[in-house]
Parts: sequence; C-alpha cells; structure tokens
Amino acid sequence: MKLLIVEDDLLTAEVVRDSIDWKELGIHETVMVHNAAGAKKIFEEDTPDIVLCDIEMPKESGLELLKWVRSEHYTSEFIFLTNHENFHFVSLALEYTAIGYLTKPLNIEKIKIAVLKAAEKINLKNELHRYSEYGQYWLNNKRLILENFWRDLLFNKITPEPSVIEYEATKRNLSIDLKGHYRLVLVSVIKSENQGTSWDDSSFEYILTKISSEVILEELGLENVIFYVTDRNYYVSIIVSGVVTDQQIKERCEAFINTCKKYLRRMVACYISGTGKLKTLAESRRKLEEVDQNNFILRSKVFFEGDTDLLNFTGQYAPDIGTLREMFEKGEKLKIVNLIKNDLELLVAKNSLDASTMYSIHQDFMQIVYAFLYTKGIQAHRLFSDPLSKQLNHSANNSVFDMMKWVHFISTRTIDYVEEVKKSESIIDKAKQFIYEHYMEDITRNDVAASVFLTPEYFAKLFKAETGIVIKDFINQCRIGRAKELLLNSDISISEIAFQVGFDNFSYFSTVFKKITGVSPQIFRKEVGE
Repeated sequence: MKLLIVEDDLLTAEVVRDSIDWKELGIHETVMVHNAAGAKKIFEEDTPDIVLCDIEMPKESGLELLKWVRSEHYTSEFIFLTNHENFHFVSLALEYTAIGYLTKPLNIEKIKIAVLKAAEKINLKNELHRYSEYGQYWLNNKRLILENFWRDLLFNKITPEPSVIEYEATKRNLSIDLKGHYRLVLVSVIKSENQGTSWDDSSFEYILTKISSEVILEELGLENVIFYVTDRNYYVSIIVSGVVTDQQIKERCEAFINTCKKYLRRMVACYISGTGKLKTLAESRRKLEEVDQNNFILRSKVFFEGDTDLLNFTGQYAPDIGTLREMFEKGEKLKIVNLIKNDLELLVAKNSLDASTMYSIHQDFMQIVYAFLYTKGIQAHRLFSDPLSKQLNHSANNSVFDMMKWVHFISTRTIDYVEEVKKSESIIDKAKQFIYEHYMEDITRNDVAASVFLTPEYFAKLFKAETGIVIKDFINQCRIGRAKELLLNSDISISEIAFQVGFDNFSYFSTVFKKITGVSPQIFRKEVGE
C-alpha cells in the first residue's frame, strides 16, 4: 500500500514519517508533500491508498483537498490531523467519508491504530472484489443488516434465548461474539429541547448518532448505534462490547454530554447498564427507559443502572384548588402560571418530581379548568378540540417546559373565552354567522351552541336575551328569507326551494312560510312577483 503525508509543517511531517515502521503496518511506500497542490499531483500520477492530512494549510485546506478527491472519484482513505477540536470540521470530514480525525500534539500510537484501521478496510474492500456479487451486496448492506439485528434484539423481536439469538445471527451472516459481554448505553434527549432550532429531525438524528458513535464507542461506524423516537424522547441505544471499565464508559459519556452541550446546545442524559450477555440487552433497555421517564430534573448527568437512589422520587403534589379557582374567577392568568411554576420549582428543589407527580399535576389542573368552565356554561371539550390544544395537552407530561407551556396556553384560552362570553354581543354575532352559513342544513340549537363552545341551555338563554327570539325561530327566519329571494328571482319549483333552504317536508315549509309572511309560498310568488 502507498501512504501520502500532507503536512505544511516540515518538522511534523518528518516526525510522522520517521517514527513509524510503515512496513509493519503493510505500507510499502510513503510520500510526503506540504500543500494540497502537491497532493493533487501525487493523486494524478499514482493514487495513494491512505492519506494522513493536516486540515489547516495555507491556500487550500485539507477538507478542500478531500472534497476534490471525492469529486474526482478517488477512494483513498483519509485520516485528518489538526490543532483544534472543531465539530464543524468533524461533520464535514464525516460527510466526505474520512476514516479518522486526530488532534495535535500527535500521538504516534493513535496514528498507527488509525492507519491499521484504514489498511484493514482497504484489504476487506479488495478482498470483496474477488468475491461473488452476493459478497458485494452483503458489504453494502452490512451496516443495515447489523443495525436491524440489534434493533430486533433490543425490542424483543428476537426472543432473548441464546439459541434463538445464535440462529438469527447465523441467518443474517453476522460475525457476533455470542458468548461475549455487552453493556447498553441509553442516550436521552427530550423532544421539546429540539423545538425552535435549526435542526430538523433527520439532521438531528444523523448528528446525534454520529457523535454517540465517535465519543462513546470511539468509532466512526454506526453499526452498534440504534436511534428511535417515542412520544417524549429522542433515544439512542449504544451497544458496547468487550471489556470497558465503569470509569472509562462514564468518562466517555461525560465527554459526550459536554459535546452535545457545546455543539448541539442540548441537555442529554446518559444511562449505563451493567455488563451482561446478549440476552439481557432488551431488559436493560426497558429498565433504563423506565428510569429516564421519571427523570425531569437531572438531565445533563450520567447514571448507572443501580443509581436509583439519585432519582429518589417521593413527591406528592396537591394543587391549591381554592386559590386557583379564585384566580380563574378574577382572570389572573399570570398569577395562575406563576403558582404552578413555583410549585414545580419546589418539587424540583426537593428532587420530588417524577412521572406520577407530573401526571397528577396535569389531571388536577385540567379538572379545575373544566369545573370552572362548566360553571360558565362553556363546553370545555369543544373549546379545546383544535389540533394545537390537543398537541399541547398530549405533550404536557413530557417535561417541565412542556407542562408550563400547556398551563400558560390553557389558562389564557380559558380566561379569554370567559371574557368573550361576558361580551355576549360577540358570541351572538358568531352564532348568527354560523346560522347564516348553515341554515340550509339540518341544524339544531345544539349545533349552534357547539359552534361557540357553550352548553345548549346556557346559550339558548343568552340568545333569547340578546335577540328577543328563540334560536329555532331565528333559523327559520333565515330560511324563509332565502326562500322569498328564490321565489321572486328564479323558476325553481316551490318544493325544490323548500329543500334548498333546509326543509325536508314541504307541508312544514308552507306552514312556517305562511306564519312568517302571512301568505302561502304559491300566493307570494304569484302576487308579489307580479
């Protein structure tokens, strides 16, 4: 194999070249240049297999060189050297399939490991060229096949029996240490933490899994990293194989949390299972998720499976119902929000906020709101039937942030609508508009009341008080008014006109028409029309 060193610092380049026995690594030719232009010339003369490349170089950077190499369809493996840890550099390097990223001061052993990894990848690729078409297909789909195996194992689609696991691994032609020891790392990000950012879901998934693999597994591949989503969370399950001490895995997770804070600006919790066989992974995932569902407080932390004492949830919460009712009556939206906010902060300070407590807060507050609306004759289930209300209600228990967003929304809508009902003119105007738009349909008092979120009984009283007539008569007045227009300005039959304006019975139409106009439809058309 041929290795190319691209480094603008001559001393650094010579140290790298002279400090390693390249033949021991399978490298039989090494070439050294000091800029991207020199590297391009080497590519055009005799393509190198592996490139050790500095990122920061004058005129043209190592990343720009890599882009050119890929645009020219060269498949050389790139290992980057740099003075600075920069996630933007890492992201671009991964995008153009670099295999390694090493920071200076250089560690010769790490360079050797990276070169060996690149050489192994090249050898495997070359070997597969000699294999059948099936072998090439398997290589192209290896990551997907292995990812699906882990996903099936984690979610119990593969029965956790050693014989079944062995059968599934063999069937998929996977080389997995069936008797080895594994542990699971569960990464958790609450969904609402990603709202209002520039990351869309697919970009967030890609970056989160890439960082998980690179920092926690210390690998660039994604074969052992499984991303999935629940109503509340983005999760990444990372399968760690081999001997890794508790301290090592904890340090990696802490580094991962700091990386997410710095580059993604997200609070991430990491949960680490104990070491076990393959058959234990699904149960470990379930247990770690269960702990996470109760963790609303300690988000940027690392937890081991037995650290349940750190999440010692013993909180009991009962809202001050009397005070909240009084605040709703007075229309004190801000005070309501602050009361719930203060109660939540107190529970957080006592480390007493878990899923059960969040659920209780949600249910108790909703009960107070519904009871208050009932006393005002307002149908709460209709007032909160729109998509936004349903969405906020569904996600309220996900986090303190989501709970406060829901409390603010439901308090504001409740009090604002009660105030609107007090100004009955606007409510009656809305009801009339609904009647004007739907009088030709089979609408009733209940339908009109529902359009303004009021109970039929309360709305009927309000409508009669404001208009002086009952709803049924107002609907019939609208219908007869339109019927008169059609009788005078069209040749449509009277029975068809009756149907068009909302009457399914011609006799009843004639009765109502005569009651309102004093004459029958036939006489009205004949006499008034003339």
